[in-house]
Amino acid sequence: MAEGSAVTILTPYQGLCFWGKVTEVVSATQFRIAGLAGKGDGFFVNYDAYVVRDAGGTGAAPQGEQQTVGVYSSATGLFTTAAYTANLAVGDEILLVNVPVLGGSSTITTPSGVTVANWNAAEADLVSLGANDTNYKVHSLMVGIIFLVGTITIRMYSQLNGTEVQVYSQDVTVAADGPAIWLINGSVGIHEVLRVTCQSDNAADDGQPIGYDAMLEEL
Repeated sequence: MAEGSAVTILTPYQGLCFWGKVTEVVSATQFRIAGLAGKGDGFFVNYDAYVVRDAGGTGAAPQGEQQTVGVYSSATGLFTTAAYTANLAVGDEILLVNVPVLGGSSTITTPSGVTVANWNAAEADLVSLGANDTNYKVHSLMVGIIFLVGTITIRMYSQLNGTEVQVYSQDVTVAADGPAIWLINGSVGIHEVLRVTCQSDNAADDGQPIGYDAMLEEL
């Protein structure tokens, strides 16, 4: 078999998984597999490009990583994905896996941090979860208000028919609700950014930190 040619892993699974070697690295987000050219533009879109073996044979990054194919050019076997943690190299072995047909995969992230803002002066952004036109499940969202003294209005916004609208609002206080609030404690599906804001009715809360912790699953 010529190097760079593509084969299915098992004949009965044709169309579900393809193998190839990187023949050219164009940029951090584009690579070419000449042996996988000619499938028709868009054929590999939404496949996962899994790096099964690095060319050096040492297991160096990005071996074991995968990114979803956003664009596939049939004429030259050019793939466009998000960047891996390290650039691919010529000779890296790639598995192209038809994830939607095989039942899907997911990536769990746990965004957390602290935002400082003048919460009384104006409603201010705390955190944004997800990405526009991308499917996610938000499994949890906790907001910490331990350093605040006023009544805090927490709001959430997302798009409806292309226009951002408020989809949730809740008033909380440390005295009544405790130092941290579970805003989401069960899975909710989103496919546009979910923007979370806070606003206080007390000027003493300006410049104070509000923490957040979430669990997010990209589908």
